[in-house]
Amino acid sequence: MKFFKSLFLSLFLSSSFLFAHEGPWTAARPDGHAPISVMGDHMHAMGEWMVSYRYMTMDMKGLLKGSDNVTTKSQTGTMMAPGDYMMVPTEMTMDMHMFGAMHAISDQWTLMCMLNYLDNEMTMINRMDVTSKMETSGISDLKLAGLYDLARWEDGRRAHLSFGLSAPTGSIDEKSGGNTVGYGMQLGSGTWDFHPAITYLGQTENYSYGAQLGGILRIGDNDQGYTLGNRVEATLWGARKLTDSLSASLKLDYSSQEEVDGSHKGISNMQKMMTPAKNPDHQGRDLTSLGLGLNYYFQSGALKGHRIAAEWETPLDQKVNGVQLELDSTWTVGWQYAW
Repeated sequence: MKFFKSLFLSLFLSSSFLFAHEGPWTAARPDGHAPISVMGDHMHAMGEWMVSYRYMTMDMKGLLKGSDNVTTKSQTGTMMAPGDYMMVPTEMTMDMHMFGAMHAISDQWTLMCMLNYLDNEMTMINRMDVTSKMETSGISDLKLAGLYDLARWEDGRRAHLSFGLSAPTGSIDEKSGGNTVGYGMQLGSGTWDFHPAITYLGQTENYSYGAQLGGILRIGDNDQGYTLGNRVEATLWGARKLTDSLSASLKLDYSSQEEVDGSHKGISNMQKMMTPAKNPDHQGRDLTSLGLGLNYYFQSGALKGHRIAAEWETPLDQKVNGVQLELDSTWTVGWQYAW
């Protein structure tokens, strides 16, 4: 985390000298938005609207114990020589459909709304090498946010704050085979969550860059008796305009989420001992990842104002609490239209 604090400070201090150019920041170029996985990265002028759709797929495979790779057999053992757990996860896929809208009620305030639909699938294996699958799907938590303009400079830089609040619309009572699934397979947090963030943007004639520092603060316990861990997120990105319509981006992410506080009422003490997927102490992780993206902005014709983008992310470093699945890769593709 110290590395990211130093990097953010360096960016802020040097930007006015190294990246200044004539003219204010503008979204009407291919690198006018952050990589497609970054939320709340930009604002709009009074009266403008934007609608968006994103599809994200995340793959997890293999086990980590802390930052070390471990085998499933080392955790389950055998019937003759039992390990710590009766069963462990081997892989998980999460597909997320994200629907969003933004509207600027003034030049100072832009309102944002986002609702997600999740499809989760996890494969487990027990010490007899028998595999089983769990699936959950449905609406996740609804997020509402207000973005407030902090400053705009005539050399292509600007900064804004984001005040977000998510409502517990996602189910935390999901079951598979009659048993309550683990925390990562539930569809929501079950709590009202505060999402604060600060974003800094800049542009030159052919380049753009940005930094965002934010997090998620959980408010109270949910009705199942637990609270997901608070989360801190830091993101840095840069983009190169390749043509008037196409740009490429590079992104560096850091996130840290704490373990679960409390325990799900639907998960017994026996189930918590049987598998780390249902143990609240085996949730949360520190993750550093690299993202590569492409953005295409339609400058004219029937699709003028439409934007399509894709980004691939891979971990550079990750450390989990307890024993958990290792993140493999994440793909995000999306469409945005502003008018």
